[in-house]
Amino acid sequence: MQQRRYRNLKIASLIEHELSLFIAKEIEVPDALITVTDVAVSDELDNTKITLSVIPYAKELEAFTAIETRRKEIEYKILKKSRLRVIPKFTFIVDSHKEE
Repeated sequence: MQQRRYRNLKIASLIEHELSLFIAKEIEVPDALITVTDVAVSDELDNTKITLSVIPYAKELEAFTAIETRRKEIEYKILKKSRLRVIPKFTFIVDSHKEE
């Protein structure tokens, strides 16, 4: 069980790193900062929940749409960069902490 947990953490770290690089280079949302705040991989390695943070809050929908439309491309590129045979299905969630 411990080995499986370690593997999930390692895969989550790899996805977070590669996704952060992809967002910085490929996703263009003017006047917005998009960061990956959390990556959670399921025990079966079939689903991944990715939490994003967008500043300013007004650009959340635009940023989410830009990322979601390229989800398959993101999954493919991360699969190619990793040694995984199957990449988990990504589910993006925007961390909606409104600015005060």
